[in-house]
Amino acid sequence: MCGFAGFVQRAGKGDSSASTTLSAMLTRIAHRGPDGQGQSHHRAAGGEWSVHLGHRRLAIIDLAGGAQPMSSADGNHTITFNGEIYNFQSLRSDLQQRGQVFHSRSDTEVLLEHLHAHGPAALHQVNGMFAFAQWDATAQTLTLARDRAGIKPLYYTSLPDGGLAFASELLALLAHPAIKRDIDPRGLRSYFFRDYALSPVTLIRDVFTLEPGHFMTWHDGKLTTPQPFWKLSDDVQQQRAKARTHALTPDELAHAVEQAVRSQLIADVPVGVFLSGGLDSSIVAAAARKHAGDGLTTFSIAFEDADFDESVYARLVAKHIGSRHVERRLSEKDLLDTLEPALSALDEPMADPSILPTFVLSQLASQSVKVALGGDGGDELWAGYPTYFAQRVSAPYALLPRALRRAVIEPLIRALPVRHSYQSLEWKLKRLVLRWRIDAIQRQQNWMSNVACDELADAMSSDGDASSPFAPWPAQLGEHNKTDRINDLLALDFATYMSGSVLTKVDRASMAHGLEVRPPLLDNAMIALAFAQPSSVKLHGSKGKWLLKQAALSSLPASIVHRKKKGFAIPLSRWIASSLGERVSAILRDSPVWDLALLRRETFIRWHEEHRTGRVDRSRSLWALLVLDHWLRRVAR
Repeated sequence: MCGFAGFVQRAGKGDSSASTTLSAMLTRIAHRGPDGQGQSHHRAAGGEWSVHLGHRRLAIIDLAGGAQPMSSADGNHTITFNGEIYNFQSLRSDLQQRGQVFHSRSDTEVLLEHLHAHGPAALHQVNGMFAFAQWDATAQTLTLARDRAGIKPLYYTSLPDGGLAFASELLALLAHPAIKRDIDPRGLRSYFFRDYALSPVTLIRDVFTLEPGHFMTWHDGKLTTPQPFWKLSDDVQQQRAKARTHALTPDELAHAVEQAVRSQLIADVPVGVFLSGGLDSSIVAAAARKHAGDGLTTFSIAFEDADFDESVYARLVAKHIGSRHVERRLSEKDLLDTLEPALSALDEPMADPSILPTFVLSQLASQSVKVALGGDGGDELWAGYPTYFAQRVSAPYALLPRALRRAVIEPLIRALPVRHSYQSLEWKLKRLVLRWRIDAIQRQQNWMSNVACDELADAMSSDGDASSPFAPWPAQLGEHNKTDRINDLLALDFATYMSGSVLTKVDRASMAHGLEVRPPLLDNAMIALAFAQPSSVKLHGSKGKWLLKQAALSSLPASIVHRKKKGFAIPLSRWIASSLGERVSAILRDSPVWDLALLRRETFIRWHEEHRTGRVDRSRSLWALLVLDHWLRRVAR
């Protein structure tokens, strides 16, 4: 677990400064790997290209022997790698049977030799979270790859001389002197629509993220189009073929969760658990306590605002499973004081405000452990968001005459007073009605977005991007599920929102403190198992995660399993109208945002007034503006 950076360039006078450039890039990600730094430099055959790989290490497995960049015994293969391979021991055994000799206990060496033996197309056999760059001196190719769920980040760009630069974080990439910092209107449009720039675009023109479950290769100045090494639909078919005789039982699912947690507890350092008191983190914590024993520590955040506080449930779970529980209580002032350091942990703007408590939780856990397990993935795999139920019951609404919807229902819903509580009924009704679209795939994205698609045009100037903000069907998902639309929507959120927002937030907040967070519910087997189940066992009536809840009853109290869902949220709507109101006003008066000439200042001024007077909740759009302003000022520095 670490961070890496590197580049390939034409050999020549630039090589004398290559080490300095690489050091500058690695300095930007020193927080990701506080335990060590390494560089390796290679000359391609013929001498036309030079390859420079760098690494910052957070030592988790094989503390003495896992330093990177790591080369094979013959020196022909070198890797710089961020992540953990959970099945490295079985991969190691397979390679040893083929005669491979290992010189460390590291999962890095296993990944390196697996790639050497089978190539990147065999990455579907690797169970873990990873992003890496591998130089093959024999084939004269550099391979980049990223795990199937997109847990670990990977940015890249082509260099003017035909070379390639890459890094774990965007700001590390921008430390390379050949990379310009022009804003990409497509990335900006995506950011204001969905809180993040949808992969592969970023906010920087010609800089991209490698999409989850993909790999690509560079050879002699040419970069291949990224291609998936794994497709979800293939895994689902294989899983259904194995379980053709019976439906998945709660006990079988509980066992699968335990197996995933057990495999992700492997480490040579202490491992803890993020525990919110919600279903996902609680089932992970219960399984971890069973296999980790008495030494397990759980961590949670408590809020003084009762509408957003779940700490009583976290304490209840910790007492039930017998973990050592560490909690920090946060006031509004505590959270606002976290604003600057938390936003500074974002290498690219990401406007999910829960970055603030996640940042504090990571800081709290890092004082005791170097690895923590989390519950991410449960909502996207097992239908935890209210939008899935809304999709199922919204069919009758579509049958109403359009004139009735436009002339009567929409004005009534629009007139409902703004409530500052978490996902109030008013908030849900406005999402359902005012962001309605006939197409279910677009409807889901509109419901999950920061601002409705129809309103986005008001925010973008005439010089901005005017293309549709809706995501195309991601290649790594494979074929649509023609018989189960809810599973299709789950897969879409898995490939877009989960990767672009949820996992990005956790990665940046945790790595800012040198903490590795692992999500067992996104284990390879768990992904295949979940999407092989019909949505009827996930969304049971109006209740999401039904089968996961039945599985959790074997280890958790019913009061935890069946309680109402509450996200890891903060009172943002109220803050934008009060505590942060003057900061937003200052940005509206003067900000590098307006120098881009890509956004309409008058629209945001109007939105601020609408929010301040309680006519429309514009908190997410104004928060996105605040985050962007903070990021632009950092990039300028």
